[in-house]
This record gives sequence, C-alpha cells and structure tokens, in this order.
Amino acid sequence: MIPLSAQHPTLFRLVISHYLVSAICFVVLAGLLLYSSGDLSGHYFQPHLLAITHLATLGWGTLIIFGACYQLLPVILETEIYSYKMGWISVALFILGLFVLVYSFWIFEPGLHMQCGSLLLLSGISLFGINTFITSKKINKPDINQEFIITACIWLIGTAILGTLLVFNFQYAFLPKDHILFLKLHAHMGIAGWFLMLIIGVSSKLIPMFLVSTKQKPIYLSWSYYLVNTGLLLFLIDTYLFGLNIKSYVAAIIVVAGVASWLIFVFYCFRFRMRKSIDLPIMHTVLSFFLLTIAIVLLPFIIYYQMKGDPQAIANTNLYGTLLFMGWISSLILGQTFKTLPFIIWIKHYQHLAGKGTIPMPADLFNKKMLAIQFTIFLIFIGSFYPGLFLKSTWLVNTGLLCFLIVAIVYLTNVMIVLLHKPQIKEL
Repeated sequence: MIPLSAQHPTLFRLVISHYLVSAICFVVLAGLLLYSSGDLSGHYFQPHLLAITHLATLGWGTLIIFGACYQLLPVILETEIYSYKMGWISVALFILGLFVLVYSFWIFEPGLHMQCGSLLLLSGISLFGINTFITSKKINKPDINQEFIITACIWLIGTAILGTLLVFNFQYAFLPKDHILFLKLHAHMGIAGWFLMLIIGVSSKLIPMFLVSTKQKPIYLSWSYYLVNTGLLLFLIDTYLFGLNIKSYVAAIIVVAGVASWLIFVFYCFRFRMRKSIDLPIMHTVLSFFLLTIAIVLLPFIIYYQMKGDPQAIANTNLYGTLLFMGWISSLILGQTFKTLPFIIWIKHYQHLAGKGTIPMPADLFNKKMLAIQFTIFLIFIGSFYPGLFLKSTWLVNTGLLCFLIVAIVYLTNVMIVLLHKPQIKEL
C-alpha cells in the first residue's frame, strides 16, 4: 500500500522531526495555559492568549499535520513527495518563525521581531503548500481526498498571508477596517479552511483503512467539500462587508451541513467495519467528534450575543475556541498519533523483515497503559475544565489545566518510547 519512496531515510527523519517538535510544543502550550489560566476569563485579544493560540494552532496542530502529511501523502495519493529538501527548508523556517512570533506576542512587541516571525512562518507554510500542491498534481486520477488536501493548503496560505498583514497592521494601521474584524476572518479561515478541510480529507482515507470498512458513501464527502467551502466563503465575504448579522446564521448552517455530511460518511465507515473492536486511538477520535459537535452548538449563541453587543459573546467565544483547539483538534491528534507514528516506525524497522521471523505489530510499539492513562486524564480534563470555564470556577479551570499538562507530559513520553524503539525480531 505504501510506495517504496515513502521509506526514504530522509523522509523518515523529516516526519519524526515534526512529531517530536510538535509534542514538545504541546507540553509548553499546556504549561503556558496553566500559568495564564486567569487570562481565559477575559477578552481573547490579549498578549498571552494570542501567544498561546498561535502555539496551539501552529506548534501543536499544524506542525504535526505537516509531518503526518509528508508520510501519508504517498499512501493517500499513491505518489512520492516532490521535494524532501523543500520539506526541510519549510520546517526550519516554520519553527524559527513560530518561536519568534510566539515570544513577540507573549511580551507584545509589535515591531521588527514580530514581523520577521510572521514572514518566516509565511515562507515555511508557502513552501509546504507548494510541495504538497506539486505532489498532489502528479497523480493521474484526481479524487476528492486530493481536492480536500489542495484546498486546505490554499486556505492555509491565505490564513498566513492575512495573519502577516495583521502583524504589520499593528505598526502601520493600513487595513481599511477594524483589526478585530480581520482577526475573526483570519481565525475562521484557519479553523474551517485549513484544519477542517485537511482533517476531513485525510480522515476520510485513514478511518476506512483503520476500521477495514466494507461499505462507504463517498457522495457525502463531495457534499461536505462544497458545503464547507461555500459556507466559509459566504461568511468571509458577508462578515467583511457587513459584520456579523442574520446572514451569518445561513453561512454557519451551510458549514454545519458540510460537517454533518462528513460525519455521516464516518458513521457508515463505523457501521460497515470488519474490525469490530474499538481501540483507544479510535476512542480518542470519536471523542474529538463529540467535542466538535459541542463547539458547533455554540455558534448560534456566539452570533446572537455578538449582534446584541453582549459581553457574553466573549465568554462563549473563549469556550468555542478552547473546544476546538484543546478539545477537538487535541483529542484527534492524541489518538491518531498512535495510529500513524507507530506505523511509520514499524515501516522503518520491520517492513524488510516481514516473513523472516516473529516481529512486533505497530500497536506494540507504544505503551498501552500510558495511552489508557492519557485518555482517562483527558476525560477528567474535559469534565473539569469546560464546566469550570462555563461556570467561571477558578479551581475547576485550574484542575482541568493541570490535567491537560499531565496529558501533554504522558503523551510526549509515549511519543519518545515510539521514537526510541529498538528493533526486536525472533528468528523463525
């Protein structure tokens, strides 16, 4: 299933570098969240939250997606990566830019350092997009998964361009409308355009493969693609021209319909699966869908209170953002890491030994007890942090964030166990 080019040692090192740096960013993110827990009850546009949000979206979410894409594109598209060198240059620029930008946001110095950080990030993201685009265009029979991936990369580059303009706008104030308005557009381009589109495109290939699904409904993926993009474009254009208004509900409904179409596709994969047992990585994935659903339910309330100018809109927006990044995306990564990373390491160490002896399976490469602890503590985090945020309970929020930090440490430890795995084989 995986082409031989996917086993290139340069690609292997490139992929695991993304996973490792992302896991470290996750621990730093969790620590900063616990340190800045009091900021979560205030407005989302403040230095510490800007730094934390960008560390979450870029260092934790985007970086690991880049690494997974480099390994999975040969599987999904059945072709080899266009340029390994471009991948290394991309990640180097990305990590340097991330460090500079996050630090600049944290101390909030909107000058040369922040601008350089944003330009470095834009360069790294653009190189990734170009690499992915050329790789995708090499296949002879385009499919819906390819369209999701290419479109997601276009949205990501657009998000990075707007983000760079916002950074320069701090000093030169050249944008024609309010900075907060553009921040909303920037955020939703990243959430719906990049994360949602990419996750749908990749998961719609991997979930049927992991579950060994015998029946799928690809028509729902096509509906999802067009509905999400249509709703997002409508939201961006209408919000730019008129701000949040009654038509924002229409855009939200269209995007939600696209998400629902994707979830229907996933439902069919689960219903007609040959692999009946549900392991912990898949349970993490199912939990991520649940958290995404709760975030979607909040959307009409955010629009309603925003239109009224009610301060409750800020509290709901904070809850919505944490559900997306600490809930949906984090739970998805926490589960799928131990589906993809062990397989990557297994391919490196054992593919050439198949049939020559007794070798471990990919699921044997990580510590299952640690994964169970990770999942349990993550459930405790959900059960304490989100009620605490909703009820404005400091001790519940801090309890949840402490659990989130423990989850991050356990996750990093388990990732290191996989990365440091030594080949084991018993001769026949």
